[in-house]
Amino acid sequence: MNKGVADLLRGRYPDAVRSIQLSEWTTWQVGGPAIAIVVSSRGMLSDLLGILRQEGLSWFLLGRGSNILASDNGCSEIIIRLAGDLASVRWEHSGSGWRLSCGGGTRFPSLSGVACSKGASGLAFAIGIPGTVGGAIFMNAGAYGSSISDMLTEVDVVDSEGNERVIRNTECGFSYRSSRFQREALIVTGAKFLLKEADPAELRSEARRILQLRRDKFPLEYPNAGSVFRRPFEGPPPGKLIEDSGLKGRAVGGAMVSEKHANFIVNNGHASSSDILNLMNVVREEVLRKSGILLKEEIRYLG
Repeated sequence: MNKGVADLLRGRYPDAVRSIQLSEWTTWQVGGPAIAIVVSSRGMLSDLLGILRQEGLSWFLLGRGSNILASDNGCSEIIIRLAGDLASVRWEHSGSGWRLSCGGGTRFPSLSGVACSKGASGLAFAIGIPGTVGGAIFMNAGAYGSSISDMLTEVDVVDSEGNERVIRNTECGFSYRSSRFQREALIVTGAKFLLKEADPAELRSEARRILQLRRDKFPLEYPNAGSVFRRPFEGPPPGKLIEDSGLKGRAVGGAMVSEKHANFIVNNGHASSSDILNLMNVVREEVLRKSGILLKEEIRYLG
């Protein structure tokens, strides 16, 4: 991005523009420099998209940085992060359940914790899943037999032209770890959920159990981006395929296939994005050679 455009954005949004290192905004903790804008309202978002469109600049919506591999060289895209009104939460008790409205920038695990404390069932599975509500909808995040699409009623979006729209659950194109938001330039600015009422003590107990399962199963002590490869339509899960290929502990530079769960690649403290990408290629090729199954990545690339 040229200096003139950077100055234009800083002049328009003096308190919102950041010069960042993507390594500080992604859970793998890798990535180079970028310009980010923290957007606090739908009006500001529509205005920003208009400027970017006029200047011919591309953008990338970044939540809490999970499922992202950012380039060592940084990126030319303008990074957009939702905050303020776009990360707000409103609860309404209704009959035998709860109506929840929240912004796309709301932190998903925090929302899950509050839901359990209130006695609003359905979101306990999200305890310990890093990311935002918008990111969870984008990926149709799920675990332990539940997905965010199960209790979602509608989604507020802003399209690339800056127009606001409401999309019902049935129009979201949800499937396993997939949604229409992966195929269309739509920014999730808000979401509404209908949650059944349950015993808060039981929900908190369930959340503690799930969190302990995550700690026991996943290498949470190291920077990681979550599961790297998608589950094949046919065949064993990717973690088993990778483990059976003898790849646990395989390393390239500072990147290593986790000894705890083989579908996680961890940053041992000095990994570059190139290390991670090269290790992903090693894993993909070795699994294909030994099993005949071509693994497809679940993560997204930036830069």
